[in-house]
Amino acid sequence: MDEGKGKNLVYIHGFLGSSWLYEDFVDYFSNKYRVLIIDHLGHGKSDKPDSESHKLNELTKYVEETLSKIMGQEKIILHGHSMGGMIALIYATTPEYAKRLEGLILMATAPKLQNPSLVKYIEDIKANKLKIIDQNSIENIFVNLCFNRKYRKQEPALIEDFVNKTLENKEFVGRRTMVSMVEEFNVDENLSVISVPTLILTGDKDIFILPEESKKKHEKIPHSELVVFSPNIGHMVNFEAKEEYITTMEAFLTKL
Repeated sequence: MDEGKGKNLVYIHGFLGSSWLYEDFVDYFSNKYRVLIIDHLGHGKSDKPDSESHKLNELTKYVEETLSKIMGQEKIILHGHSMGGMIALIYATTPEYAKRLEGLILMATAPKLQNPSLVKYIEDIKANKLKIIDQNSIENIFVNLCFNRKYRKQEPALIEDFVNKTLENKEFVGRRTMVSMVEEFNVDENLSVISVPTLILTGDKDIFILPEESKKKHEKIPHSELVVFSPNIGHMVNFEAKEEYITTMEAFLTKL
């Protein structure tokens, strides 16, 4: 998805997500910016080759290759959510990629996945006791990790769309990206090399990627700004605190 003119604002989605999660923001921000949303390899409208590893470092490379095809070496403001934020962190701490950045937005993400509540879920997946792409797993585990109870009750149609879109993913893609996040991803020691203005966003009640991780990032990333959305805002900040999210984004983008 590619709309609008101006500075390049690039959205990259999280685990089991796709560009549909940010379509509203293309409509909103494209009046001032060129807004692009990239579906990671294996997700959404992108190819889903079983031959690829779908590891985070490979998905980061895919993002850069896609950007190079679309815009050459133009500068970008990179917005990453959850797993997409992890990929954005790899991007921002890799010198050959980071030279393209003029701003970084990290939403509900961490430099290393550390959440004790996820241990059993991940162990069951790795032991083949639980499928990732399964109606029951998505409805009763994944949705609850992503959205707070109040929002789930208020927006049943959106939650149904979220479930259906998530179920479109391939099991092998979900497993490979999950293993990469859990066992391989760690840029915690590299955060200080990020030199561009950075906006860090988190919900005060995110049970998927804990808000403490955003606070730690803020302490380590120079020129960073931390915004904690409340009350009772979960992992999907842009849905549960939509108006506040837009206001915060506008303020940050205007400063750039």
